[in-house]
Amino acid sequence: MSQRAIFEFDLPSVETVAGISRAEFDQTIRPAGHPVILKNVVSDWPSVHAGKQSLDALGDYIKKLDVGASTPTFIARPEIKGRYFYTDDMTRFTFDQREVPLRATVDQLLSQRDADAPIGIYAGASPTVNTLPQFGDFNAMPLLDAAVTPKVWISNSAQIAPHFDISENIACLVSGKRRFVIFPPEQIANLYVGPIDYNMAGQPASMVNLDAIDFDRFPKFEDALKTAQIAVLEPGDAVYLPSLWWHFVDSEGPLNVLVNYWWDALEHGSPMNVLALALLVLRDLPTNDRAAWETVFKHYVFDDGASQAVDHIPGQFQGVLGPSSPERDHRIKTFLRAQLGSVLR
Repeated sequence: MSQRAIFEFDLPSVETVAGISRAEFDQTIRPAGHPVILKNVVSDWPSVHAGKQSLDALGDYIKKLDVGASTPTFIARPEIKGRYFYTDDMTRFTFDQREVPLRATVDQLLSQRDADAPIGIYAGASPTVNTLPQFGDFNAMPLLDAAVTPKVWISNSAQIAPHFDISENIACLVSGKRRFVIFPPEQIANLYVGPIDYNMAGQPASMVNLDAIDFDRFPKFEDALKTAQIAVLEPGDAVYLPSLWWHFVDSEGPLNVLVNYWWDALEHGSPMNVLALALLVLRDLPTNDRAAWETVFKHYVFDDGASQAVDHIPGQFQGVLGPSSPERDHRIKTFLRAQLGSVLR
């Protein structure tokens, strides 16, 4: 099969809802566990109005709020055409990283708005509490608590390979055009995921180039494609992404601005830490041993009845297997410190 770009395929759209309340979001959208386009959910933001007025008006709006703090920014040669990824031999990335204030990024983006081959500039996940501390005061997210603070993404045209977020995510478009191609978590085996501990921004990403899909090299991607959905955002729209849903992000425009919100219930750190330990301790065991340990994990962790697996043990003797509580959590951490010392030497 010849190489094709993802947008050459007729992908079904993610469900769109409009006029949704906070209660509907919490009681209907989130429990359903599927991506949703939230139409016009932030269309009243002053930043969105500035972007609709002009690129210069949006640039002035951002610079007015900017306090001058530097933030990690990717800089790339025009020839990569906005694909921030590994080089072909994977020895490095297709971009350099610098610490740049957002106002300087905005000025540079605007200065090359009419260039035929602009330099790639991508300031991603900049915490507004550090860079634009008053942004949330004037641009409030109606579906979340104020304690969930926004991050801002500013770039020209860019493509970010399919990846997942550990947290739930609402991504709101302020300016430009954004397209999300989204795959459910169970497609991990068909996405040809890259390294966990060597990647662009902390999360593993698919090795498939969605701008030129090589089906000969990645044949299982055809199965992933059957599950793909697309979310096309206009300024003022947002997309809700449950945790661990894979998404490819395509950004267009000389000054593309997105604001997102991540939140989760992970009190004890990232499950990726548990995955790394499982790779060390479990994956290379003999097949029968791994199957036996899979049964143990299902019993105590993943089965629907896992929380009742120790009901036959008197409460005071359940130890680390007991229900969540500060005392149980302290006991688990003490147990782990004692047990992992020798493993991590």
